[in-house]
Amino acid sequence: MDFSDSHGIKGVHMRDYCLIYLNGLRKEVRGPETLLMLGDWLRKEAGLTGTKIVCAEGDCGACTVLRAFPKFKESPLVFEAMNSCIATVAQMDGSHLVTVEGIQRGNELSPVQKAMRECHGSQCGFCTPGFIMALSGAFEKHKQLSAKTAQNYLTGNLCRCTGYQPIIDAALATQTSSSHSLSQRYLKPDFTADLISAQTKSLLITTQTHTFFAPASLSEAVAFTNENPGFRVLGAATDFGVQTNKGKPIPKALLSLHLIPDLYEIQETPGCITVGARVPLAELRRAVSSTNPEFSKFLDLFASPQIKNVATLVGNIANASPIGDTLPFLLISDGQVHVASQGPKNGTIEKRLIPLTELYLGYKSLSLKPNEIITHVSFRPHLKNEIVRLYKSSQRKDLDISTVSGAFSLVTTQDKGIIKVQEARIALGGVAATPIRVPAAELALKQQIMTPQLFQDVAQLLANSVKPQSDLRGSQQYRKVLVKNLFKKFGDEVLRG
Repeated sequence: MDFSDSHGIKGVHMRDYCLIYLNGLRKEVRGPETLLMLGDWLRKEAGLTGTKIVCAEGDCGACTVLRAFPKFKESPLVFEAMNSCIATVAQMDGSHLVTVEGIQRGNELSPVQKAMRECHGSQCGFCTPGFIMALSGAFEKHKQLSAKTAQNYLTGNLCRCTGYQPIIDAALATQTSSSHSLSQRYLKPDFTADLISAQTKSLLITTQTHTFFAPASLSEAVAFTNENPGFRVLGAATDFGVQTNKGKPIPKALLSLHLIPDLYEIQETPGCITVGARVPLAELRRAVSSTNPEFSKFLDLFASPQIKNVATLVGNIANASPIGDTLPFLLISDGQVHVASQGPKNGTIEKRLIPLTELYLGYKSLSLKPNEIITHVSFRPHLKNEIVRLYKSSQRKDLDISTVSGAFSLVTTQDKGIIKVQEARIALGGVAATPIRVPAAELALKQQIMTPQLFQDVAQLLANSVKPQSDLRGSQQYRKVLVKNLFKKFGDEVLRG
C-alpha cells in the first residue's frame, strides 16, 4: 500500500498492520489495538488469560511471555523471556510470541509444568504462569539448570507465597528433550521467512488520535521526526509502559526504530566499541565480556532477564535519569552518542557526535535538537593498565533503582613496587540532577602514590563535593556517606590487588 500524508512519509511502500505469530498462528493487528499493552491485548483481545497482570511495572514477572525476533542477521533464533505488561503490541511487530497456553503439547504438560506440579512449586498459583514461562525460556538455552542458573533466570519473578525452594526444586527436576523444544515446534522456516519479509517494509499505524511509525530505513525515520514535532522514540518501553499504565497520556506521534537493520549491530574497532540503538542489554553484556569485563559483570545487576532481553543501552541514556545505572560507566569511558536528523535536502541524513559529558543539561533534559534521534552510542574498551570498578547501592541487590552509583577508573604505572596513579576518572549517579564527573577528586589522585591515606582523603573530598537531594530513597547525608564508603571500598579492593 502506498501512503502520502502529512507525516513526512510520501510514496513509501509500507504496511498498515503489525505482523505477529502467536503460538504458531499468524496474526495481523491493526488500528487502536496496536497501542494496547501486549499483556492486556493477550488477555482481552486474544483471549489468552493465562498471562497474568499484577504490578504493571515489569517488576513481578507474572506477565512473562517468550519472544523470538529475527534481527536481520544469521544467528540461531531462540525464544527469550520478556514482560508483556509494559510493551505495546506495535513493538512486537515481526515477532513470534509464545504464551503459557502454547507450551504444552495437546493434553500433555510441558516438562516445566510437570516438574512444577510434582515439586509443589505452585501455591496460590497467580504468579505460576510467569515462573513457568521464565524457566521455559531458560530451557530453550540449557539442557539442565543448576540452582544458581535457575535463580538467575528467575530474578524477575516474584512469588507472593514465599514458595521459592519448591520452584528451584522444579527447575532442577525438569527433564527436557528435543521433542519439547519450543524453537523446533514454532520457529518454522516459512514462519520466520514471513516475519523477515514483513520487516523490510515500513509500518505506519494511524488512529483518530495517534500515529505509530516504524521505518525500515534511517532516512525515513529522520523525515518523520522533521514533520512531527513532539514525537517520542519508543524503544523497549520499560519506562514508557510503566507511565502509560499509570495513566500518563500516550504521545500523539510515536517512532519505533525496530525495523532498521544497522541499529542491531555492535562494531568493535581499535579503541572504540559502537553499539546500535536496538541492541538489547543481554546481548551487549555478552559482547563486551572480554573488552569491558567490569561493565559486563555490572550488567548482571541491571534489571531482570525479562528487561535485559529487550531494553537497550541507548534507552537508558535517552531516559536521562540521574540514577541511570549505565551512565557513570559511560562517563568514565569516553562515552559518545551518535545522533541523526534530516539534512538540508530531502532524503539526506545529518549526523553528529555528542560526548556524554555534554549530553545532559539538567534533570531529564538532553542537548538534542528537537528533530534529532540517538542512533548509536560508543565507548572505549578497558585499557591494560586500567583498574575499573562499578558500584551500585540500592535497597535490594537485584532489580532495584539505585540510591547512589559510582564508576571509578585508575590508570596506573608501577616502578620498583611503587604504584602511581597516572590518570583518574570518577563518575557518580544519584547525587545531582544528572550523573556527574568529579574533576576535583580526579585531580587529587593524579600522579599520586596509591596509599590507604590517599583513598581516605579522596573519599572525604568526594563526600564534600556532592550536594544530593533528600528523597524517599535516602537523605542528603545518607547519600554523602554512601559516596564516601563506595570510594573507600574501591580503595580497599585496589590496594588488596
